[in-house]
Amino acid sequence: MLEKRMNGIFQTLDQINYALLHHYDEVLEHKLTPKQSLIIEHVQQHNTLTVSELTEKMDVTASAVSQLLSKLEKEHYIERSINPNSRREIVVTLGLKGKELYELYAKVDEQIVSTYYAKLDDEVISQLEQAVNKIYKVILEEQMKAKGE
Repeated sequence: MLEKRMNGIFQTLDQINYALLHHYDEVLEHKLTPKQSLIIEHVQQHNTLTVSELTEKMDVTASAVSQLLSKLEKEHYIERSINPNSRREIVVTLGLKGKELYELYAKVDEQIVSTYYAKLDDEVISQLEQAVNKIYKVILEEQMKAKGE
């Protein structure tokens, strides 16, 4: 019963994503892979990250992150530099195209909020916020258990 209900919810979420996809046309022109997008997202959220922090956050090898960073750096999505406080560390920040990409995301998100979500009443927004936060908390707890922490 729960699986059937969840499948319906997943289908509706997919339909929402498909209905909003055209708003992201300009973002999708960047043609980034999911892992490249994830790196850019992590760097954007934290402003600066070391390569080892990225490796940990993405749960992949240092060589895999290094390959991804090389391509992103060549295309100016990120910049790598030596940490002035610890010369053995490489620090990753957003490059010009990475900053442009996040400005684009912000513009699209603002448009979606003002066009669609602004039409929902405050109670619905609060319920959505609570549900999403609860799902995230459950996922984190289960992942911690799986890792034995």
